[in-house]
Amino acid sequence: MSTQNLSQVPQPNRRVRTLVVDDEPLARDLISGLVSRDPDLDLVGVAACGSEALSAIERYAPDLLLLDIQMPNLDGVSIAEQLLGMASTPYIVFITAHDEYAIQAFEVSVRDYIVKPVSKTRFAASMSRAKKAICAEIIEKPKPLIIKSGETLSSVLPNDVVWVSAANQYVCLHTAQKREFVIAKSLRQFSRDLPEKVFTRIHRSTLINKSHLKSVYKGEGCYIVEMSDGSQHKIARNRKYVVADLLATTGSQIQ
Repeated sequence: MSTQNLSQVPQPNRRVRTLVVDDEPLARDLISGLVSRDPDLDLVGVAACGSEALSAIERYAPDLLLLDIQMPNLDGVSIAEQLLGMASTPYIVFITAHDEYAIQAFEVSVRDYIVKPVSKTRFAASMSRAKKAICAEIIEKPKPLIIKSGETLSSVLPNDVVWVSAANQYVCLHTAQKREFVIAKSLRQFSRDLPEKVFTRIHRSTLINKSHLKSVYKGEGCYIVEMSDGSQHKIARNRKYVVADLLATTGSQIQ
């Protein structure tokens, strides 16, 4: 079977972010090597068990998850089940020595199932299908933010985030659905995960989504923004330069 390069499918202007999860070092190294030799795949991380996998999924937000099934503390089927309810799940391929999990795999929306030992031909054919599907999805919809709380993963679409507050090395996401998510990152670190044309930092501890901006008005000694959820936030004096951009977003004058 011939393989298909990304030049033959829609282009997302980046390689496919790939995470390898396997508790066996030799298998992990073999699969990672196959990924590294594919110019269309970007090996963003590896994990040796289920709990490491959840942390890596939150950290790297992979497009493609190459997942073993039988692992310590949390198996591959359980991980796939957690990802089912998310706004956008990675494209999951099970790579396992056990063929008896095939029915369970497809019940949790796993897209392919490779039985070890992994042949280069079988792997290349699976990756060809994965790359074509993933690239189409990357172009069609924005990548969600993956948030880990204990052993549970949640996902939030960037456009659902109204504003972000920060304290020390934590940020809190405030969504249009009136939900809050706390993440162990600084505001500067977290802002790198957001589309920069949509989000604007108005204060050292506040980031806002311009698509949720209702108005800008002059308060006592500072400018203030009002958001779609009714919240109001001061614009820091050293960030007054963002006012013109915010007014252009709302198409209005200062109230």
